[in-house]
Amino acid sequence: MGTRLAPAASVLSDASVDAARTGVSVRVRNRELQPLQIVLLITLAAGVLRFATLDVQSVWLDESATIELVRRGFGGMLSHLSSNESTPPLYYVLVWLWTKLFGVGPLGFRSFSALVGTLTVPALYFAGREISPRTGVWAAALAAVNPATFYYSQEARSYGLLILFAAGAFVFWQRALERDDGRALAWWAAFSSLDLLTHYFALFLFVPEAAMLVRRLGARRTAAPAGVVVLVGVALAPLALAQRRSGTSKWIEEASLVSRVGETVKLFLVGLYGPLEVLTGALAGLLALGALALLLRRGAPRERSRARDAAIVAASGLAIPLALAAVHAIDVFDGRNVIAAWAPSAVLVAAGLGARRAGRAGMLLGLGLCAVSLAVVAATELIPAYQRDDWRGAAQALGSAGSGRVIVTENLGSVPLSIYLGPIRGVYGKRVRTRELDFVGLRVRHTFGSPSPPAVPTEPPPGFRLAGVERSEAFAVSRFLASTPTRVSSAALRRMLGEPHADIVAQR
Repeated sequence: MGTRLAPAASVLSDASVDAARTGVSVRVRNRELQPLQIVLLITLAAGVLRFATLDVQSVWLDESATIELVRRGFGGMLSHLSSNESTPPLYYVLVWLWTKLFGVGPLGFRSFSALVGTLTVPALYFAGREISPRTGVWAAALAAVNPATFYYSQEARSYGLLILFAAGAFVFWQRALERDDGRALAWWAAFSSLDLLTHYFALFLFVPEAAMLVRRLGARRTAAPAGVVVLVGVALAPLALAQRRSGTSKWIEEASLVSRVGETVKLFLVGLYGPLEVLTGALAGLLALGALALLLRRGAPRERSRARDAAIVAASGLAIPLALAAVHAIDVFDGRNVIAAWAPSAVLVAAGLGARRAGRAGMLLGLGLCAVSLAVVAATELIPAYQRDDWRGAAQALGSAGSGRVIVTENLGSVPLSIYLGPIRGVYGKRVRTRELDFVGLRVRHTFGSPSPPAVPTEPPPGFRLAGVERSEAFAVSRFLASTPTRVSSAALRRMLGEPHADIVAQR
């Protein structure tokens, strides 16, 4: 496992920054590399890091929902979007096309996200280069190793594409803002539209960007490109309302808003989950604050001005949905939903690291932030308890069995389990009749702190005996056998697992 991470680490550790000259040039084997060459190396390293570890973690619930939806076929996929998902259709259309070439298995889906995540690295470079080439290089480096961008580069969901299109829109928005360039305005509208077709929360970046364009260029100059994005939003409104009525995002409101804000900060700094989250999050936060302090103290006036624009967009992308949630207008604030704001946030931090007079301090802060990020990525890849839910491991522990065995797992757990077990059917009666009962439990992750170990029942129901228990850091499986087919109530099975809405399924 460790050898898979070596290519990315070696590019960042073997290259030494020539801070005495430009803060960007890098010497590798006595050859000086220029910014674009550095970014190419970083991009290649990011691609190796993503593709080489693409199958380390199991598919989890949300990914299995994507896979099941796309496997319905193009028409079935689109017709079920309103009831099965809470995002627009573009990602699903693109990944449907992608799987025609690379298959409908987990790797087929994830490879699309890995490519998107790799392309995000040069996109962040061009976003940062609008401030300075130094800022661009640091923005690319942060995109390559940040645990959140890495995570979404390996997930069969739309969030990686959301970040990429947000970065593209941000690049051309900066150019339009600075140069009043009609072509840049058109590209900004195109990327903003693509971003909105990927995720509704792209709206919260579009609004401040459009407002600042109106303020600097005038309403007449901005009306046509902004109007295109507005029309896209209007076209999406019926789908958004139908998805809202279906309740697919109601789970978000079950967590307190304060905890969701804390989780979002952690996500931006060190990803969703990882060991020593408080320590690594605090360290990454201090390093990022140090970069902002450098920007304020040593940044040139133009650097500070352009960074201020990035700060306004990033802050608005977080503050608008947070305010809507706080007043209970639309409470869908969640770290994943606001992840598009990571792109301008990364450019803001990179502006401090790459400030013209940042010198050795900027280099050390940047290398420190990249080192923390790489450490979190590596540790997560090596420690199963901090990875995605291990339904693959649970399915392997269940092993093959004849038709008729009954499996009890957490609510909706049968969806990812079916990706690895094959066809299973729900059992909806008050009682089930079987000779084999299998219980599946997963470890429980927490916003901060170590995960709780997986728990499964070991006391058999009447008529059954315990045949064995298999445990790992990430899952546990207990198996009960009866000498003849025996009836047991569904309510009793759910009580045994401690899940009032547990899935009860039978293998076909």
